[in-house]
Amino acid sequence: DLGNLKVIRLHHSKNLVRIPDLSSATNLEKINLRWCFNLRELPSSLQHLEKLTLLNFSFCKNLRSLPSFYKATSLTKLYLSGCSNLFSIGEVSPNVTKLCLEGIAIEELPSSIECLSNLRVFYLWGCRRLKSLPSNIHKLKSLEYFDLQGCSRLEIFPEIMDTMERLRVLDLSGTALKELPSSIANLIGLKYLGLNNCENLVCLPDSFYKLKSLEIFNLKGHSNLVVKNLLTAVGGRPVNQKDLHWLSSLYKLDLSESNLVNLPTTIKQFPLHELILRNCKRLKSLPELPPSLVYLDAHDCTSLEDVSSIKKLFEQTLFFQDKPYRRLDLKFSNCFKLGEKGVGNDIDADDSTSLEEISSIKKVLKQ
Repeated sequence: DLGNLKVIRLHHSKNLVRIPDLSSATNLEKINLRWCFNLRELPSSLQHLEKLTLLNFSFCKNLRSLPSFYKATSLTKLYLSGCSNLFSIGEVSPNVTKLCLEGIAIEELPSSIECLSNLRVFYLWGCRRLKSLPSNIHKLKSLEYFDLQGCSRLEIFPEIMDTMERLRVLDLSGTALKELPSSIANLIGLKYLGLNNCENLVCLPDSFYKLKSLEIFNLKGHSNLVVKNLLTAVGGRPVNQKDLHWLSSLYKLDLSESNLVNLPTTIKQFPLHELILRNCKRLKSLPELPPSLVYLDAHDCTSLEDVSSIKKLFEQTLFFQDKPYRRLDLKFSNCFKLGEKGVGNDIDADDSTSLEEISSIKKVLKQ
């Protein structure tokens, strides 16, 4: 009698090929079969289990199809990560809040995805076959976290035809995107945008500067030309003060591993607290930096030879009026050329240790 069964936990059962009909397990709430490599099929009776809240079939690499879960109305979490032979997902309960599809073989999402009105977390990381997203993706009004990292064939992000107030994190790193839609401004609650290693990305739309909630912007691995375009021009025109006003929440910019030679002088106009430049091997000098900056990481910038502009940061730290305490952290480890030009007689830049010593003295400064 399966009537009292609430949980099935058979993960790492390498010899499990199929599971029996479960229609009589009317109280079943959770099924965990992750890492069952040889599991090939699931019984259609799963869709009729009204109390089922969680299904985990992660890394069931031989799983090729799924029954419809549309009628499993209590289902809130569905894990299919690493099901590398799964080419479609079918219908999913509209009450699902977390959907994990990392690394599956899907080429497109069904248009019925718009029915997932309660979906909050959506992982599509590493879906290398994924070529497109449905045009109605904006109807996922509850979506907070959307991860598309490593979807290397995804060339177009659809227009956001209506506001998505709850989306906080959008990671498009490693995709084949050439541009972002002008309607990106409809992501009015977006706090994190990841565009690392988007090799085909050339510029940002005018509306990018209207992401007034954006706090963290990651642009690792971009060419010198791309970064200059992103920081000095938008939609083919120069950035102006009005544009920067909209980005008043942006506090962290990550340009690590970029092919930068010099940073654009407009960087000083951004309201940054943190600037990450790790492993920018061609970077030679730093321009005047934002007065709001409190953390700079230039580790392994092996061509960096002139950072004299940071003197002004020290002065601004000493006379910073907005806060009673001010911390300034600078990291220049493995910046071997700094000893040639240095940052002035008052700061010994022969090695990173001396810089860290100086910054540590000035970490806490009273008004």
